[in-house]
Amino acid sequence: MSKALLEQFERAVRKRNPALADSLQPGLPEADIREMLQTEGVRGHIEPIVSFFVWKNGTALDPDVTLGEASPFPESIYCFGDLNTMIEHFVGFHEGFAYHPKFEETDGRYFPLFWDNSTGYLAVDLRSPKHRVVLLEPESEELASSAYASFEEFLRDAIRANEEDDDLTCFQIR
Repeated sequence: MSKALLEQFERAVRKRNPALADSLQPGLPEADIREMLQTEGVRGHIEPIVSFFVWKNGTALDPDVTLGEASPFPESIYCFGDLNTMIEHFVGFHEGFAYHPKFEETDGRYFPLFWDNSTGYLAVDLRSPKHRVVLLEPESEELASSAYASFEEFLRDAIRANEEDDDLTCFQIR
């Protein structure tokens, strides 16, 4: 994944929401990320996950800030979770399908990066060589719907959304 795109994303977020940009936590060492992912059984096309968490390790959320203010996307409540939290959710997908059979398709396949603090996620498809991004919405008829063909396409749209103070395209077409 392009470091330049991540830096451009950060600049766009900073321009739209400086307080949120200031709450982004420093990235983690690559070797630590790889070890954490391996330990928890995260397998497949993990490169965007590694690059993303080397760049930043989520957002340090202030309890006095609304989800809308904490989201790196305009008109959204999806927040950027730290690696430990997102790994916990990834593992939770496996546990969840015992109670919700449609979650079986998430088992080992989708790694969450953004969470709406309820049941929705923006996640990377670990089986996709282009690192497809999906919306996971357990409350909808289709659990996983394709949001972006690649992680780079997602980042470009996130940059555009911040620069134009507009929804992500994947939220506009739902």
